[in-house]
Amino acid sequence: MTGTRILRSATGLIWLVAVAAVVLFLLGDVVVRGGWLQALLIAPWLLIPVWAVYAFLYAPHIAVDEERIRVHNILRTIDLPWSTVDDVVMRWQLELHLSADAAATGVGGRKGIVEAWSFSRRWRGAGAKRTDDTAVTLDVIRGLHASAGRQPGARPTVTWDLRTIAIGAAIVVACVAAMLIAG
Repeated sequence: MTGTRILRSATGLIWLVAVAAVVLFLLGDVVVRGGWLQALLIAPWLLIPVWAVYAFLYAPHIAVDEERIRVHNILRTIDLPWSTVDDVVMRWQLELHLSADAAATGVGGRKGIVEAWSFSRRWRGAGAKRTDDTAVTLDVIRGLHASAGRQPGARPTVTWDLRTIAIGAAIVVACVAAMLIAG
């Protein structure tokens, strides 16, 4: 994706840095009080919250360019060429309404709507309006959608975030190994 714009929640980075800092502090404390072997046995358990914050708050994002929009939700990525998208709507989060052909592939569930978990409207009460940043971003996405040319044979694709899943699995294996070593 050339000329790609990445839209990511700023709070995800804040949470990731905060949790990583707490984990580093705790690991440093374990090294000082118990030594390196203790730190190696405890480290996998402390990596679980870092992985969870990464997978649920930081990794989800939206990538847009002239040809497609890529929605990276929790552990899954949905790649939608613009011709498969009928409408872009902001409700509680960004919703991409798929064309009938794209919805028939099963992407977007029964209603043919793909929700971007990483891009949500800030809720400030019943009469709240969109923030300026949200409105500008939505206009940019709609502009890219409107300017997209024909894309014959374009189909949405769904893939798993294998890197994040593999890291989570490695942490689980390390936790089991730590339990077995500790007895």
